[in-house]
Amino acid sequence: MFMEQLIKRKKKPFVKLLTTILAFVILVDFIIFLINRYIEDLSSYISTILTLLLVVTSCSHILIKYFSDYLYLIEGNQILFYRVIGRKRFLILKIGENDLISIRPYDNEEKYHYNFTFDKRGEGVYMGTCESNNKRLKFLFAPNEHMLSKLRKMGKTRSEKNG
Repeated sequence: MFMEQLIKRKKKPFVKLLTTILAFVILVDFIIFLINRYIEDLSSYISTILTLLLVVTSCSHILIKYFSDYLYLIEGNQILFYRVIGRKRFLILKIGENDLISIRPYDNEEKYHYNFTFDKRGEGVYMGTCESNNKRLKFLFAPNEHMLSKLRKMGKTRSEKNG
């Protein structure tokens, strides 16, 4: 069985993105100022490396927060959750068919480990529970009706196998 669903951000919040970029630029500039002003013994190489790390961290945050999508994939007997940036897929969570415990509507109060939605308060958001490395993990996602019915069938198969 193979099924996929791509979850795209509805709109890119331009003002919020611009504000975030400006905040990171000011933060990096301020940290460079502090390093140069108060830590004179620090070599310029270390200062440059710190600056580079700050810029890479800032850019990574912006890419993940504003330019990524989510991909839900049922492949064989596994459920895969990816973060998609451009054409690149990054696997975040892999659930075996026998590890899926439950799927139910999310009630906006419960704690979770993973969020594969852009609006957790929106309609059609479900909380899944699975077992991974002998720990129970909870995740939020927003499957379409077709995928939801397939996942529920997988959950029934698990409960029938485990009695």
